[in-house]
Amino acid sequence: MIQFNISIFVENAIETQAIKALTLHIIPELNEWDFIEQAHVFEISSHQEPDSKGFSIQCLIPTTEEQRKEAIETLISEFFAQEFPNQFVYFPSQLKRI
Repeated sequence: MIQFNISIFVENAIETQAIKALTLHIIPELNEWDFIEQAHVFEISSHQEPDSKGFSIQCLIPTTEEQRKEAIETLISEFFAQEFPNQFVYFPSQLKRI
């Protein structure tokens, strides 16, 4: 099992719109994808930068589907680039169970 994460940081001015986008569009769509076992979004409370808000999109996917994680990143990055150009940054990461 792999936990694939996208940490996304948005400008404070779009925080409310970003939360709506994540909870009403991105997470529901990810949960419909057949290779994703679970998808969730969390607020990054340890983020200390006053000019932005952090969120973590976390997806559990089988190890056999690892190559498809790029589709998750593409969905999120393209959506935010279209809806909120130049108002976000993101960083992908993954955890593998040992």
